[in-house]
Amino acid sequence: MKKFAFAAVISVLLSALTLAAFEGVYSLYKWRKPHRSVVYQLSALVGFSKPRSNESAYAPYFSNPQELADLLPLINETDIGIGHTPFPRNEDAAIKTKDNGCPTLKPNLRTTTFFLHASAFGPYAFPTAFYKVDEKLDPRVEEFFRRYGGPHIAISTNSQGERVTVPDVAADRVVLVAGDSVAFGAMIDDEVTIASQMQARDGTRRYVNLGVPGNSAEENHCRLEAATQRYKGRIDELIYVYCENDLQPEDPYGSPPEVIEALKSIVAREKIGKVTVVFAPSIYMVVPEMTRVEDSEWTPSQRREKQRAELKELVEAAGFRWADAGVLARSEEQAAKSVWATLAYFTDTVHLSAYGTRKLVDQLMGPD
Repeated sequence: MKKFAFAAVISVLLSALTLAAFEGVYSLYKWRKPHRSVVYQLSALVGFSKPRSNESAYAPYFSNPQELADLLPLINETDIGIGHTPFPRNEDAAIKTKDNGCPTLKPNLRTTTFFLHASAFGPYAFPTAFYKVDEKLDPRVEEFFRRYGGPHIAISTNSQGERVTVPDVAADRVVLVAGDSVAFGAMIDDEVTIASQMQARDGTRRYVNLGVPGNSAEENHCRLEAATQRYKGRIDELIYVYCENDLQPEDPYGSPPEVIEALKSIVAREKIGKVTVVFAPSIYMVVPEMTRVEDSEWTPSQRREKQRAELKELVEAAGFRWADAGVLARSEEQAAKSVWATLAYFTDTVHLSAYGTRKLVDQLMGPD
């Protein structure tokens, strides 16, 4: 009897060690991808485990990445894009293209986009969906978007592959708003981008939105150079949005000196009278005490405070105006007397909300 009990204990221990080793190998295989443990998946198959409830007091959300993964074959059959997930993107749904080697937007787009309420991909990581307004959705995908989708955002482009500025003003003199997705106005409507909100207050000039989501600093430079030729001799002012993620010292134009020297050259050549550099940090830089989750994959790998200070010094030395969206956002804490108020400036971890954009435009159009 003792021998049998001893053998049973040894068998259980060996089985547990084997399972632990297998789970470890499986975790390494699925590294940095959302997944459940093998034990959890097996127990769910036989009905021992129930998925976490997707119900909340106010809005449903999904916590299991598999809910979205199961729909990807249907999503990829159409021109629907899914962003901010580990899953491969549907390139057919991309809004970007290239013109003479420079990234630009596809012309004459009419697209809708929205966040999906989810806790499946980590803190502050909300997936996005986007597709043409006339796209026919599979009923199952449509129901998933209806259940978990947030407010729908309108994104439109003109025949030049530029984000539409509202209202449309046919003025000869132009103001260029350059940069990546913050200049573009990701996840906010056409009429509340930086260019549109400035245009609504100034009908004497045309505000041109050159922003392209996902652009590197080098690609921003290429896009700006192309625009200076398209609007040759007509440029009054330049608003250059310098995102925190443009600070990539190993990349071309990845350091403040390179960017500012390039801007000085363009400004002198094109005789641009006024230049403002807007620094656009992520929430991880603005409120690190709330967002930098230590010992996790969401801990920022770089601290960019010194690079920001260098950028500000170079901007002012060049005679350009300086604006910092992070300083504005942080000031909201005092105005509202709430530590959470700063987040009202953002629509996600990087991009300014309609409210944050309005407050930035207040500064841009205020006295020098």
